[in-house]
Amino acid sequence: MKLAYLIIIVFLSSKTFSDEINNSYFYINSDKLIIQDNLFMSEFIGNVYARNGVNHFWGDKILINYDNNKKIKIITIIGNVKIKRFNEEVVGDKAVYSLESEKIKINGNVTVIKDGNIINGNELLVDLINSTSTIKGNVDKQVSAKVIE
Repeated sequence: MKLAYLIIIVFLSSKTFSDEINNSYFYINSDKLIIQDNLFMSEFIGNVYARNGVNHFWGDKILINYDNNKKIKIITIIGNVKIKRFNEEVVGDKAVYSLESEKIKINGNVTVIKDGNIINGNELLVDLINSTSTIKGNVDKQVSAKVIE
């Protein structure tokens, strides 16, 4: 029984914490880790912090989905989301990061802080390949911005 748990932990660790040839990796810390029967998903719960290269992610829960080759496909961050990269910080309620498309979508009470400028909205879509960001409001609240001169 202990051997089975050790094999699962080693298998999960090799998927989650390995350095790929192209230097894509994630280090993840949390209070709790749940390994479900579906080995293509890991759930990190409580004070979760994940990082790779320039990206830093915080949240109450992070779900990691893997593809058939055991590479990270999608990272979902739920609750008290905070993302930092370079001189930019984004907070929101939920974020989904697709490593395949290199896009991050943040929903709910989104705030972007960059170089002293502050933008608020309901949804943010960041395209890391094309270096574009689109923020949207909703019927209850428009996008607002505080721009430093």
